[in-house]
Formats: sequence, C-alpha cells, structure tokens
Amino acid sequence: MLRPVLSGLSTLLWLPALGLAGYLALGHLDVAALAASRASAALGREVAIDSLRLAPGRWLQLELRGLRIANLAGGTRPEMLTLGHARLQLDLLSLVDGPPRLRAVEVEGFSLHLEHVGAGRKNWQFGPAREAGEAPAGRAGTPLLLDAALRDSEVIVRTSSGQRLRTALHRASIRTDDLESPVRIEAAGTYNDLDIALEGDLDSIARLRDVSRPYGTRLRLSSGDTRLDFTGHMEDPFDIDGADGRAELRAPTLDRLLALGGAEAAIAGGLELEGRLVHRSAVWRLSEGRGRLAGEAVTVRSAKFTEGGRGEPDAVALDLGLGRLDLNRRLAAGSRSREPEADLPLAVSASPDPRLTARITVEELLYSRLEARDVVFEGSLEPRHIAVSTLALSTSGARLRASGRVDAKGEGGVVAAEVRMEAGDVETMRRVLGLRPLPLAGRLDGWVTAQGEGERLNAAARGARVSAVLAMQQGQIAREVIEMASTDIRLLFRTPRGMVPVTCLLGMLEMRAGVGEVAPLRIRAATGQVAGTASFDLNRRQLDLVIGSLRSTTSFWALDIPVRVFGSFGDPSIRPASWSADGRARLAAGDVVAPLPPRLRDFAQRNPCFQAAAIPTAPPRSAPPPTTSRSRSR
Repeated sequence: MLRPVLSGLSTLLWLPALGLAGYLALGHLDVAALAASRASAALGREVAIDSLRLAPGRWLQLELRGLRIANLAGGTRPEMLTLGHARLQLDLLSLVDGPPRLRAVEVEGFSLHLEHVGAGRKNWQFGPAREAGEAPAGRAGTPLLLDAALRDSEVIVRTSSGQRLRTALHRASIRTDDLESPVRIEAAGTYNDLDIALEGDLDSIARLRDVSRPYGTRLRLSSGDTRLDFTGHMEDPFDIDGADGRAELRAPTLDRLLALGGAEAAIAGGLELEGRLVHRSAVWRLSEGRGRLAGEAVTVRSAKFTEGGRGEPDAVALDLGLGRLDLNRRLAAGSRSREPEADLPLAVSASPDPRLTARITVEELLYSRLEARDVVFEGSLEPRHIAVSTLALSTSGARLRASGRVDAKGEGGVVAAEVRMEAGDVETMRRVLGLRPLPLAGRLDGWVTAQGEGERLNAAARGARVSAVLAMQQGQIAREVIEMASTDIRLLFRTPRGMVPVTCLLGMLEMRAGVGEVAPLRIRAATGQVAGTASFDLNRRQLDLVIGSLRSTTSFWALDIPVRVFGSFGDPSIRPASWSADGRARLAAGDVVAPLPPRLRDFAQRNPCFQAAAIPTAPPRSAPPPTTSRSRSR
C-alpha cells in the first residue's frame, strides 16, 4: 500500500508548482489549462484538469478538480490516475530555496491504476526508465508534506497475469513537524474485501531527499489480529524497491492470511514467522526465517517470489523445514466429514499463477493413515502437471524414496509414481499391517510403480494399478516353514525349532484397485527352497497363499505336499494343498512375468532367487497398461 500512496501523492503534489507561473497575473482565476499544459510537458503524459483555482497569500491556496493523467500506451485503462477533488496550501518561498513545502493537503476521490505495460515498464515511473542500480532521482525533489489526508480513494494493481487487485482507501494520512522530523503514515481500507490498516514511522523528509543513503522505515500492515511488521530501509520507498530488513508475521489463524492471498483453503492453526526480507526489482526474498506453524517449529531457509513479466505468471520458490506436520488435522479441519483423514485434490491448472517449486523437510508427518519421519519433498507446479522429483521418508520400519507426477485429466488428474523401499524391517511392517506373527525375520528391499487417476488422491490410490518386486538377502526363516512346505516326514516325530538363514527371497506383485497376485514367490534357505503363489484383497483384508518345496532342493524325508494359507490377514487358516504337474513345472521354470519397467526388471534379476527367463520391457508411458492373467494350478 505504501508505494501507491506515496507515488501517487508525489505526482499529484507537483502540479501546483507547475501552475504557479500564472499566479501573479491571474489571482483567483482558473489556471487549469496552463497547469495541464505544463504538467503534460514535465511528465511526458497527457494531463487534463477540469478546474485549478489559486488564492494569493504567503501560503498559496489551491483547489483542484477533475485531474486525469494518461496511462502508458497499451495500458488496460486510459488513465493511470484520476482525482475528484483536492485542496492544499503551498509555501511560495519553498519554490525559491528548495522543493515545495505543503500543508493542509486534502484529497478525495483519488484513483491510481498501477500495471506493467509493454516490455515490463512500470506505468507509475515517468521519464526514461532507470538503469539497474541507479539511484531513484525522484527522492531528491520530494515535497515536504506537513500534513496530508486522503479519503474515499483506491489503488488498483493489475498483475502480470491480468489479475485485478483493488485496495480501497477509506482514509490515509501523512504528517511531520518539519524537514528533519520523522514522518508518520496511517491508512485504513479494504483489500480483497477484507479490512486492512497500515501504520508506519519513517525517517525524515531530509533523509528521504538524500539519495546516497537508504531510507529507514518501520511499517505495520494488519488485518484483524493478523499483522506484518517490517523494520529496515529502502532505496526507493515510492516503489518499495531496495527494501532490506527484518519482517515479523503474526497470524493467529490462517484463514485471513490465505484470504488476503486469494486462497480459500481451510487450514487449522496459526503462523508466527520472522526473518530477513529483501526486495530487488521484481524479486522478493525471505531468508533466515524461523517461527511456528500451528504450534510446531518451522524454518524458512529461503522463500523467493519473482514477479512475472507481462503475460507471464509469477514464480515462487520455497525451501522450508517443519517439525511435526499433521495434515489430517490441518486439511480436514474445514471438512464436514466425520472421517479425520486428509485428502488432496488432483486438479491441476493449465496455467498456474504462481508457478511453484518447493523443497520441504518434515521431522514427523501424519497424512491419512501414514505416519512418517525424516520426510524430504522436492517438487514443482507447472502448467497441467505437478512433478515430484524426490519424496523420501521413513515409515513402518522402512526408508522409502519416491518420484512421480500428476497430469491434468478432466476434473482430476492421472498419478504415476515409482517407489523404492530400502531395508524394510519385516517385524515392524507386520505390526503396522495388523498381521499375526510371521516366521520370517530380516529386512526387505522393494521397487514399486503405481498409476491411478481420480479427482482426489486417496481415491486414485485405492484404484491404482501397482507393479512391485520385493527381495531379501541375508534374512532368517523359521525351520518349521521349510519342513512344512515340503511336508517333511520328520514333523511326525519332532517339532523343528529355531531359524535358518535365508539366502534370498523374491516376490513379484501385480495389483489393481487393492486386489492382486504375487507370482512367483521364492525363498531359498540353508535347508531347501520353497516357491509359491498368492492372491490377496487389501479391501477385504483377505489372502490365499500356496507354498511348497521344489523337489530338487529338499531332503530325503520330504513328501513335497504344498501348504495353503488362506482367510483373513489377522487369523488365516492353514491346510495341505495340491499342485498339478503343470503348476509345479511353472514354479520350477524360469520367471516369465508381466512387463516391468526397466529399473524393476534389473532389480529382480540381481536377486539370487531369480530364475533366468525373458522379461518383457514395460511399454511407453503413453501406451495402455497391459492386461495379464495368471492362472494357478494346484
């Protein structure tokens, strides 16, 4: 708000001086035509004035009506500035010994329209464009405003993307005692239909005229109980350019802060943040930021906002660090659903403004039913897609590393992701999934690809098509499992105890909408090798697993009768099963599976349990997903 008020008043208050040439001769006569002509020549823009009357005296009294200053050619409104009515008093001696001194300034019906025109030229800058690093010459001639008041006015900013932002100024004032005294500025109005107020204490007008030094400013912008304080300096306060100082934001709730930015999301909790704020030309940057989001620690390593050129979107780049982030509570706070579960929309704009790149680290994350630690996210928002280059987190005893993207489709989007699991602890994952104790110990590695679509993320995940490879080396398996899988006759005389080393484990999975199959599944241990197939339904939490030994790998005592495990995850039944000759031959043969992406294929082939056979390469992303049918013979 400071830039429009100061720059507009600065332009306006030069007009009385331009009309002074006719003062002695014209007295109380109207000098609008003469003043408009001189102002047009000085500003390089067409200026029109309906009425400008002068009253002689030591302090020259002026009353102006119907001022219009033309916009730059190509602007979206004919006039850059219009003014209904203004009156003021001008010290005549100030025209001899320095810039004008004014008092009793009253302005009403002031409308200032700010925009970038053509090759990014600012319409509120007059004369030739200032070179980068060049001091703002307009500071040296700043009038001394002893007291000025503004009523029923507005400032309209049109962004580079064409958005129209209107600030209504119900009242505003600038006051100082003399040239060397501090300046007090106050304003109240609305922005995006929300009440806002600005107050500030600035360095003196004498300091403002000294272009060799930055201008000290202490400003507070507030809306309700949300406020932003800035203490620092500016090289060009009329344009808020060259700003450098400490900023402090206090927002007990985020609703008002988001509304000021044009967003409507319901996010619980407040934000407290302070850091170093710098503005250079089109770039705003916040660094060294620390605070709390909804009571949890937040660090802003860097936040950069770049104003886009004409017709181009703005750009935001964030590098944030968070402590604990409970998205279930944040995102579901405004939902009417009784389910305390977060869900993200998948709609992607064809022309997002601003474009966004972000790197976010989170110590502890809660989202839907996911509980994760040490989260690292890197991604970007671009036209018609969201790209996630890195998503790394630790959960359920495993470290996951993922990448993917969301492409716009209809009212929602298509999600494609790839996930690598590293050293997932079997026992920890078993507890998370609610399974009964497993006769397997060690750490699993895995590689997963998934593709789904929908209007929201959770629905897309539930209906996703998933391909996965799970592998283990150097684990342990209960001796009982190997002997049971081969139906070792020695089980009639003793109960096997203890664990035996696992040389390797390999499983390949295909799933669609939570229903899938694992085939093949192989485990090689010191006392033999077992193989199997399994089907499962995550929605009903049911499984059907058949495992048995490969005849050439088991002992003399093995009857080679497979075992079937079926029923609910938490309490399955175990029964003897049977395999046909074809089924047994299939398990013993090389592993021919559905097409896999190259990284999954290479990962599976590196496992010792893999039995070499041709594995087709996955089709290009644009091709329809292949359909496979795996029948089991038992």
